[in-house]
Amino acid sequence: MSDPREPPLLEPPVAVSRAAPLSWRQKRLIGALAFAPVVLVAVLLTPVAIATDQGLGEVVVSALMFGGLLGLAVGFVATDRFQARQCPRCRMTGAKGAEVCAVCGYDLEHRPRFTCEVRHQVYLDPGACACGRRLRPMRPVRGIGREIRVMMLLGGGLLVFLLLTGFVLQLIDRNV
Repeated sequence: MSDPREPPLLEPPVAVSRAAPLSWRQKRLIGALAFAPVVLVAVLLTPVAIATDQGLGEVVVSALMFGGLLGLAVGFVATDRFQARQCPRCRMTGAKGAEVCAVCGYDLEHRPRFTCEVRHQVYLDPGACACGRRLRPMRPVRGIGREIRVMMLLGGGLLVFLLLTGFVLQLIDRNV
């Protein structure tokens, strides 16, 4: 079944595993980044609340709701970025923008992955699957595409529009 032109297998391929746990320093930084939008939204909404005669409770609720949602997104992205710097083979954290892992030599730029035709498991090296089939290269993983960037801009624009509409409606209601 195997192709005689392919080199013999010396050792089994390494399977993709979960990312290593984050350090306490990284967890504290993620917590601070996730809490910062709550404080920022509260500071930004305080002048609006004063201008529209709203109470402190409404500012707190709005800051927790909108700042909390933004904080969850920031925390998720920060966690993803910390884990993206880890080598999937040896789980060591490398330098930002490194093309090759300094410890094991894995290609971090292209991140080659392999699987058998039945797709039992994803491996980082060529070789044979646990089922005995030869591993084939998978398509490269795409980064953030144009569609996601457009949707983020659309969502941000919609948020600004809704906030401005609410502010204008409060001013109109106050003057009537």
